[in-house]
Amino acid sequence: MAIADLLAWHRQGLLQTREDVAEGIEIVPHAFVRMLKGENFGKQLVKL
Repeated sequence: MAIADLLAWHRQGLLQTREDVAEGIEIVPHAFVRMLKGENFGKQLVKL
């Protein structure tokens, strides 16, 4: 089953996520535009 395989890979540390982190409330509009243009990688996050 796919779920069992994914769980095993997660436990082994084989699955990694990519995050694009921007810092500060003033950067939110820029980060949003970058996300809409596809200029970020992985999840677009804003650290406040």
